[in-house]
Amino acid sequence: MLLKGKSYLWQWVLAVVISITLWIISMSDKQFEINEKLPVPAPLLSDDFIVIDYERQDSVSVIFTGNGIGVLRDQILRKPEMLRIDVSPPNQEQTYPYSRSLELMENNVQFSGDRYSTLSAVTFNPPAITVTIDHRITRDLPVRINAAGSVPERYLWSVLSNTIVQVTGARSIVNQLDSCYTYHVGSGGGSKETVIEIPDGIININPSSVIAGLICPVPVIAQIQ
Repeated sequence: MLLKGKSYLWQWVLAVVISITLWIISMSDKQFEINEKLPVPAPLLSDDFIVIDYERQDSVSVIFTGNGIGVLRDQILRKPEMLRIDVSPPNQEQTYPYSRSLELMENNVQFSGDRYSTLSAVTFNPPAITVTIDHRITRDLPVRINAAGSVPERYLWSVLSNTIVQVTGARSIVNQLDSCYTYHVGSGGGSKETVIEIPDGIININPSSVIAGLICPVPVIAQIQ
């Protein structure tokens, strides 16, 4: 009985080995397709330049393909994190702003650890990302109150602090601004802090808020005796 039991055990082990071998062989012949959705952050530039118009994508669909047992190892041990776009240093003689279409390739895929060893990126949707680049500049600009609703007669909203702020952004946009405007300030009395609205193409306003208050203009002389 003991010999017979051992015989059944070896038969079971042999069946398992054959099954695993056949599975490995089938894995080596089968083509696998893995679909990943990866974010695409804006490209990094030097402090002299800024990306002002970026074809933002919540995610780009990337199809990886491969065959063999390595596909399973890649899926377990490795994970693509994002698509990193590299932009070569802009030519100082280039007319700005200017746009570039950047084709997405396998070397744009950034991993949290090691790269895939078997899977290869073959398809990107969309296949390219367009960016517009401009010089970065800083200017001092006055602040205006954007009033909402009526105010008491002969009163008006005025900036009580930081009438001038530093605005940093794309040269083509900053040079067109004559002032900065706050978000709408309601008609309630007293002074209040209000945030300055940041236009597209502006990356920083310092300070980002001011104190607004109602003031009474200089009385008008109605009659001269």
